[in-house]
Amino acid sequence: MRELVILRDQTCIFPRCSIDARTCDLDHPTPYKPLEEGGPPGQTHPENLAALCRRHHRAKTAGHWRYHATPEGYHWHGPHNTHYLRTPRGSKRLP
Repeated sequence: MRELVILRDQTCIFPRCSIDARTCDLDHPTPYKPLEEGGPPGQTHPENLAALCRRHHRAKTAGHWRYHATPEGYHWHGPHNTHYLRTPRGSKRLP
């Protein structure tokens, strides 16, 4: 599963980051909830995993940034109401 995510993402999916996905953490865009706490089975699958370098994984986990997957790529929401779209072709700031 890790290899599939690495091949799909290629790099950290944070806007304008180019850290190789092979060195990245895998993040759950939809937060993982343990089964014993009522979480559904099958939460860890490629559609709910993304490559984030340690720096950007920490920024996301701390709540400074959040994102969700879209058909085009990853839509990021940042501080000061900033929005970015990260696609395989690069990053674009959104209005």
